Amino acid sequence: MMHSLQDHTLPITSGRKLHVVTRQAAEPLTIFFVHGGGGNKNQWREQLAYFSHKAVNLVAWDAFGHGRSQNSKREKDFAAVAFLSDFQTVFEKYKTEKNIIIAHSFGCCITLAWLLQVWQKHHVLPIEGAAFLGPAPHEQSRRGLFNNWMDHLPLPAMELLRPRLARRFEALAWHPNTDADLMAQERLATQGNTLFMMRALLRNGPVFTAQSLHRLPPFPVTLVAGKQDGIVPFSTVENLNAALTGSTLSVLESCGHQIMLEQPKQVNQLIEQLIQRVKTDHP
Repeated sequence: MMHSLQDHTLPITSGRKLHVVTRQAAEPLTIFFVHGGGGNKNQWREQLAYFSHKAVNLVAWDAFGHGRSQNSKREKDFAAVAFLSDFQTVFEKYKTEKNIIIAHSFGCCITLAWLLQVWQKHHVLPIEGAAFLGPAPHEQSRRGLFNNWMDHLPLPAMELLRPRLARRFEALAWHPNTDADLMAQERLATQGNTLFMMRALLRNGPVFTAQSLHRLPPFPVTLVAGKQDGIVPFSTVENLNAALTGSTLSVLESCGHQIMLEQPKQVNQLIEQLIQRVKTDHP
């Protein structure tokens, strides 16, 4: 029986609401999709469409300040603690008997920081498996969007530089042969992202060493890197692969940083393989 995606508004606290889509099929396994900074849940559309035909529940959401979720002009609303609280609320609301998280870029940082937090507090691993696509650097905070003198400019002045920033990001994030229509579609989808939000997100993201991940018990992890990713250094992925016991690493050809959009079929196959690993380890 088919179960289509359903839209929800999920209150977190007063003045903080997230937009969530779910496919609730009363299955024992739920897959959570966590997008990156400046992204949105629709970037998982190929995965959501594919796994809507499988015996799994699905959850994806727009992070605070992104997509159709509530936004703010207060920097404290983009602190790591706030995003970790959001994550916990979504997970507790929709978790089932078994749970897998698929995360991209900044979403990987949030997921890993959340896993460390839960493990340190309760010594319980709340998920059965995870896939991290193009995991963003997490061992030091960034000063802002440009990481240079331009970050000290007033926001109106920075807005004048936005086209320059966008061109630079696209050159680094996408494989040179990426379909122009796909890039244009994503450019349009992210127009609502404010520079204030992006700057606050980068300044206040979670910081932890790869070494700290040794505290986590072994569990099935799939790491995915785009061979032409100009955003995330390959050393970041290698460090995570060394730190996470039970991880496997796949490097995708003809792929930049927007991995689930550039190579959706390969990503879906890797998620299928992860599901099988979870079923084997947790029958």
